Amino acid sequence: MKRQPEGDERASDAAAEAEAKADVEAEADAEAEANAEAEANAEADADADDPESDDDRDDPDPDAADPPWKRPPAVTLRDWAAGAPLPRFVHLVVGLVLPAIVMLVNAGRVLSFTIDDAYISYRYARNLAQGLGLVYNAGERIEGYTNFLWTVILAGAIKIGLDPDVTAKVLGAASALGALVMMYRLSDRLRPLAAAPCLATWLAATTVVFSGYAVFGLETAFFVFLLLAGTWLFLGEIDPDEEGSSRASFRFPWSGLVFGLAGITRPEAPAFVGLLMLVLTFGRDAFGTKNAAVRVFTAPGGFFGKQNLLRGVAFVLPVGTHLAFRRAYYGSFVPNTFSAKTGNWSAQIDGGADYVRNYVNHAGPVLYLGIFAVAMGLVWKRRDLLAVSAIAIFVLLYVVLVGGDWMPFYRFMAPFEPFAFLLICVSTRAIVDRRSRAANLALAAFLTIAFSLRVGNMQSAQRQILEKEDRFWKMAAGGTAKWFLENGKPGEIAIGDIGYVGYATDYPILDLLGLVDPVISKLEGGYTRKLGPGFLDRFFDKRPPYFLLISSNIDCKHPSVPGSQVIYRDRRFLPAYEIAGKVPLDAGFAWCIYRRKETPDTRTP
Repeated sequence: MKRQPEGDERASDAAAEAEAKADVEAEADAEAEANAEAEANAEADADADDPESDDDRDDPDPDAADPPWKRPPAVTLRDWAAGAPLPRFVHLVVGLVLPAIVMLVNAGRVLSFTIDDAYISYRYARNLAQGLGLVYNAGERIEGYTNFLWTVILAGAIKIGLDPDVTAKVLGAASALGALVMMYRLSDRLRPLAAAPCLATWLAATTVVFSGYAVFGLETAFFVFLLLAGTWLFLGEIDPDEEGSSRASFRFPWSGLVFGLAGITRPEAPAFVGLLMLVLTFGRDAFGTKNAAVRVFTAPGGFFGKQNLLRGVAFVLPVGTHLAFRRAYYGSFVPNTFSAKTGNWSAQIDGGADYVRNYVNHAGPVLYLGIFAVAMGLVWKRRDLLAVSAIAIFVLLYVVLVGGDWMPFYRFMAPFEPFAFLLICVSTRAIVDRRSRAANLALAAFLTIAFSLRVGNMQSAQRQILEKEDRFWKMAAGGTAKWFLENGKPGEIAIGDIGYVGYATDYPILDLLGLVDPVISKLEGGYTRKLGPGFLDRFFDKRPPYFLLISSNIDCKHPSVPGSQVIYRDRRFLPAYEIAGKVPLDAGFAWCIYRRKETPDTRTP
């Protein structure tokens, strides 16, 4: 065999050695890639099996690489204009302290007005404090209120010598401040504060629904505070913060107890905690894992997990106790107000739709931004935003179903506004954090116009409350109560607007709207329309010594509301009743006091 030259032989050996080395490196790379893939799969399986893993955290987050809230805080205006987050102290002042001051100022402007229905709770509370029981008329166990906890708190205040109206206003204002704190903290939890301050608190502070109903004597602000506090606790329980909290650690679900307190304050509270439990925990630890159908029922952090079961127990404890009390004391699991305010579903839905439509016109551009924010909450793949959106949508549907409310300036929208405002806040701050000059300028222009209109609406609403609502009720109910105290003798009054007149006189009341009457409340027809034969039978069977007729003319012969019309036009009325007094009102109207004639046929045995 012919021997190769020495140079060629060395080249051949080098090539073989290089080829062998390349093969080894390729094998090493393949092994490393396989190991990395195996580790990734193992991590994914571990995350899927982790009872506290959050399946909605895997969605792409445009801020994940460089969260704006983790950048160094701004020292100068130039830093802030460049996208640096505001210092925490500035956030606290601009996003909470200043809105709180604005809210208190707005509440103070309408402080003199108390809604007439608040006096119903005041009378229940006074009777309880005086040892007569939780009743409206002494000896009649009828649940004509829907705010048990609020009424009991007022009873405690009366027991220690406090005025219920002053107590209600102070507690309402304090609750509104607490609600602002909860909104601030929820806003920071839903999206950590960065370059833009909290907007939700400003929106709440400049609406009459929030600031006005804080001091109108009702439980509205107290209920909203409990809802927001419960929501904040709930989010913290299923997704602990980063301040040293382990995601695997267990937290007792105090949110259940807070929602339980809300449940004995307003009857619609169970829907709020139910929505949070459903949206935030159902399938939380199951989707994407093996045996997902089984884990829905067994996962510790899931819908049927340990934490949710304890949350349910904490919620049921106060609510169940109240239901047991209600059944034992009043003989029913539902309040008398339920049957009094229902009975005509088509009329309720029409009235509720009009109520929401009018609210939209009142709220203006801010609400349109809210609708956009709700839509964003529904499309963003984050359970917390979905839950907040679900609550806002539920309130709208609830208002439509129950038919709205007679009170001025949309009391039933009070639970809707904070959750809608939170979505607006998160959406606008997300836009600001993108640092798009054009988008930020457009947003600033929109918010400037919206807040200008909002301030105008707020001032107009305050004027209407003081010049129309407060004036009317002081003239009508106040004047009527004064007449009874100066000219009347204790005896039952048949009246529709039972609030202040019933509280100030403490006379027995025949409620023509049925809130505190077990017979009229069960009649056919919707609220204020239960006017069939049973209505007249109830009136003439009771033969109350006094009847308040609302007339469109000072002569007291032109009844202007359905209840007054039906009674006045009955052939039995005029032979049995005569005009005893009248309270003149604006535009020629009058509240007319008819007194039963003392004849052999009408004299009380």
